[in-house]
Amino acid sequence: MARRSGKDDRLKKTVMAGIHGTPELRPDEKRRFLGYFRERVIEAVTFDQIRTKEGREAITTALKDSRAARLVIHQEARSRSMALITEAQKKGVPFTVVSDPTFRGEVAVLVAANDAVDVPRLKSES
Repeated sequence: MARRSGKDDRLKKTVMAGIHGTPELRPDEKRRFLGYFRERVIEAVTFDQIRTKEGREAITTALKDSRAARLVIHQEARSRSMALITEAQKKGVPFTVVSDPTFRGEVAVLVAANDAVDVPRLKSES
């Protein structure tokens, strides 16, 4: 039996990446958090929570965090999030409205950092 060389393995990986695209780290986690890793999320609220004053206040508070780098809003929560967009603009935090049919879960709005943050429990996980 012939043994494969390292070159063959690298070639196979390159061909597979060309066919299927670059492998993605933790895709299920990113689908749950609107395209972001959980470790970068400062706060997140569900569709039900964004309808409440408490849910909107949680996001407003997260926008005040010095690590806040982006407000991310699911397309279906855009109309309920207009006040949050205004608040983000006041704070100089850019926002993005996302819509991807592969997103899973109930997260409607989140505030993300550029790097990992140590937030043990999110509102959406309550």
